[in-house]
Amino acid sequence: MIVKKICVVLWIMVLTSCAGIETSPDAELAFNQGIVLFNQGKYEQAIPNFQRAAEIESDYTQAYIYLGRSYLNISQWVDAIPPLRTAYRLSPGDTKKEAFNLLLDALIGGALQELKKGNFKNSIEYLKEALDVDPASDKAKNELISTLIAYGGSLISEGHFADAIVQFSEAVELAPANINAYRGLAEAFINNGNFFDAMKTINRAINIAPTEEERTLLRDLL
Repeated sequence: MIVKKICVVLWIMVLTSCAGIETSPDAELAFNQGIVLFNQGKYEQAIPNFQRAAEIESDYTQAYIYLGRSYLNISQWVDAIPPLRTAYRLSPGDTKKEAFNLLLDALIGGALQELKKGNFKNSIEYLKEALDVDPASDKAKNELISTLIAYGGSLISEGHFADAIVQFSEAVELAPANINAYRGLAEAFINNGNFFDAMKTINRAINIAPTEEERTLLRDLL
């Protein structure tokens, strides 16, 4: 057990040295205590230690990374986002990729968590940030498209047709081949009294619809 703790401390010293950070003894102590708990799977108990280390040393990258990782390990995605944003901003080249991957996971996880609560706006904001972090992320893009469509549908049901048009229009822009986005946009236009725009939208969708059944459903909207 003593050997294991010594190894953990030495590993922390290597990380700190590689990152080129000279931390205060109090920050290192708090971080080391957090690492011991983290390695034991006691993530909730580790969190206050990492928070303390980051408070003492505001540029302590590893403290922010492990604070974020602790939150991720207990599925508190939204809470993981702020420290991982900071870690990504502070990270030197050798830890940038780790912070990048963790932040992306936190943003997508946070978006899905907010979506389950019906917080469409928060979910969309997190997914847009995820795409800013990684424009090549198909997962972030696909989740954003789905969320925009779901939000648009919710807005139609609430009678907010102009706002629904905004959401569906963005979905169409992101996914020009998504029939559901076109269908939602057409419905929003119709409910808002924009029949000419609805017809144009339906005609565009009909031209790209892969099956006759889908083309028939689109025509039925008119």
